Amino acid sequence: MNKTLIRLSTNEFESLVERAVDKRLEVWMTQLMDAFTSIDEPASELHPEFAESLRKAIKQSQAGEGMDLKSFRDEVEG
Repeated sequence: MNKTLIRLSTNEFESLVERAVDKRLEVWMTQLMDAFTSIDEPASELHPEFAESLRKAIKQSQAGEGMDLKSFRDEVEG
């Protein structure tokens, strides 16, 4: 059943936004890794730690591992 945004509960809306952001970040991270790994110049190689961090982030995103919006807010607000 389709709902308009005004009819979504706060939790439904946050979940919708969270999924959209997660998907967009996954696509962006994949594009970023593709761009970095397609560079032929040796001087432009990624630092191994950075490359590993990107790979880990992509795997976590694909596995659905991440932080929910409330936990993120709590962490940011301290």
